[in-house]
Amino acid sequence: MSSMPDQPPPRLLQTLYGRLSRRYGAPGVCLRDFPGRWLVFRTTELAAGLERAVIDVELPMRGAGKDLAKMESTAQLAVGENHDATLVLMYLARRMRPGRGWHAAPAKTILAITVWSLAHTTALTGRIELDEAGTPLWIGMPDALPRAGNRRTC
Repeated sequence: MSSMPDQPPPRLLQTLYGRLSRRYGAPGVCLRDFPGRWLVFRTTELAAGLERAVIDVELPMRGAGKDLAKMESTAQLAVGENHDATLVLMYLARRMRPGRGWHAAPAKTILAITVWSLAHTTALTGRIELDEAGTPLWIGMPDALPRAGNRRTC
């Protein structure tokens, strides 16, 4: 079974991920106490160059993004019945490093960024690696993943 998406993500998602990762990965940014964010945009507005969120809220400390079906339903209601929604989840996470026991490298803190469109089966997810002070060190290239609930079965 392959985890490769059926189709590549739209260019608009790649552009949005690039813009967000540059913004949050810029020199002088401190993300140590970043509360996490959930953003929803009308896809047509993003395509026209207008980055105006219909929803922009802080995520709860626990369970960020656990109920994606509810988030997607809320997003669709917020943008309107005849519009596509583009969603963004950003939150701090701990990324375990390879190794075991005393030889394991310490976990790294990252800012995880996931963007997807309700009209498309593929999402983009990437990360910004942070130092101990919460300053961005490295911006990762995003990976394309099939969206939950949109996977084909054999």
